[in-house]
Amino acid sequence: MEEVPLHLEFREDGVYISMVSESEPSLKDVVDILKKNGVNNYDGDKINTFLKEKSLEPFKVAEREAEEERDAVVEVQISSDSLTAEIRIFPPSGEKPWPTVEDLKKILEDKGVTFGIKDSALRQVIDSKRVEDWIVVAKGEPAINGKDAEIDFAIQFGQAKPVIADEKDRIDYKNVNSITIVLKNQLLATKTSPTEGKNGMTVRGIPLVAKAGRDRSLPSGKGTVVSEDALSLYSAIDGHLVLANGKLNVVPVFNVEGDVDYSVGNINFIGAVSVKGAVREGFEIVSSGDVDVQGVVEGAYLSSGGNISLSGGVRGMGKAKIEADGDIAANFIDQCTVISKGTVRIKNAILHSDVSANNSVIVQEGSKAQIAGGKVQAGIEVVCLHLGSEMGTKTEVVVGVLPEYNEKRRELQALKGELQEKATKVETNLNFLKKIESAGELDRPKRELLISLTKAKFQVQSQLSKCIQELESVESSIEASRAHGAVRVKGICYPGVSVTIRGVRHIVREEQRFVAFVYEAGEVRIKPYDY
Repeated sequence: MEEVPLHLEFREDGVYISMVSESEPSLKDVVDILKKNGVNNYDGDKINTFLKEKSLEPFKVAEREAEEERDAVVEVQISSDSLTAEIRIFPPSGEKPWPTVEDLKKILEDKGVTFGIKDSALRQVIDSKRVEDWIVVAKGEPAINGKDAEIDFAIQFGQAKPVIADEKDRIDYKNVNSITIVLKNQLLATKTSPTEGKNGMTVRGIPLVAKAGRDRSLPSGKGTVVSEDALSLYSAIDGHLVLANGKLNVVPVFNVEGDVDYSVGNINFIGAVSVKGAVREGFEIVSSGDVDVQGVVEGAYLSSGGNISLSGGVRGMGKAKIEADGDIAANFIDQCTVISKGTVRIKNAILHSDVSANNSVIVQEGSKAQIAGGKVQAGIEVVCLHLGSEMGTKTEVVVGVLPEYNEKRRELQALKGELQEKATKVETNLNFLKKIESAGELDRPKRELLISLTKAKFQVQSQLSKCIQELESVESSIEASRAHGAVRVKGICYPGVSVTIRGVRHIVREEQRFVAFVYEAGEVRIKPYDY
């Protein structure tokens, strides 16, 4: 707001005020200029008269009290944290002078203020003649503490929440995403180093020491490795991530203390899986490592890149399927499909199941070691205590050729036929284009096609050659496996059992004991068990 021009004059007989120019000062304007100059004994009636007359000549509004006139009073106030200093000025009265910038600095220094004084703030106080207001004229520098080290997790932990199964928003409560799978050398966490901080200073010139940020170690637990610069944490192995006691641990075995049911959900893991309880109907365990289940497996699906051990056996209800790249061992198997690229070892019984093993199927350790019902296939041999049942349950045993080889041979034979057909078509088209080329009638598009077909020819020939080599290898393996093949029954082999060795089938008509069925001279013959 623009100040109204008024002039104040101190004479021996009193205090006079006048207008510098024609203006419209208010009562407040007059009182303000009097107070700023320390005149408090003004006459209100005379001020009103002055305002009414608007006199440009000096007009007396107060008596001069020279003996009571005083110098300006400057008060200094320092904040409790000593980071700011303020001054407040009570104006001089009469013709006493206002303090200068240097005067104010000296007063501040006398009060201990030696740092952060702002000359510009002091000058503004004097120029504006602000009175009785606290004004900040010095500022210290606060200490800035260093930042603590921070740990940032690079992985998202699995949460026990069901997932949406399809586009209709139907929820699959068997898949609850409770496992956090990590791979070897996967980044788990990173660390931001702490900072030192910046020291400060109070307006009194006292240093403020900043605190350095606190350091933190990466949460390195078992199965993890810290980088050379100690700023990154990686997984040392494949496994699942567990946060325990503030440490990240990569555990190669996924342990389930109870049953695999809705509380756990399906398990899809890259390491070994151990289940203390049962695997309930409809649930799955898929693992790249070994799988161990101590309870009963119901109508569930188990797949392992290693071995499978089922201490409680399988009560499959016609729904269970167990497959492994390695061996499969169980107490018993009932109404289940079992596929092993190794050996199947069952302690007590295989009942009404479809069992396939590249090597052997052995059922002989328990007192009820029996194969009854269903179909059992093995590349080398089938060994059991009892085969079939007194009730004449249909039981089929096939040995001598690995089931895996038969399937692989069918796939390769089909692929060979497709590649041969493709090669014939490419060759026919190439011959046609070469005739056009010989006649000098090959335009640019046909030349590009000729080049493309020539490349395709070499690609198909390479694929066909590789396919033939693989097929020959499988055929050789099948032929070699034909040299094996035996079904050994240490106890009783009941009538009605079908035994097929190297493609030759034999139906057991009479009860046999302690026997071995072997391939000899183009037929299946019965020999002693230890033949």
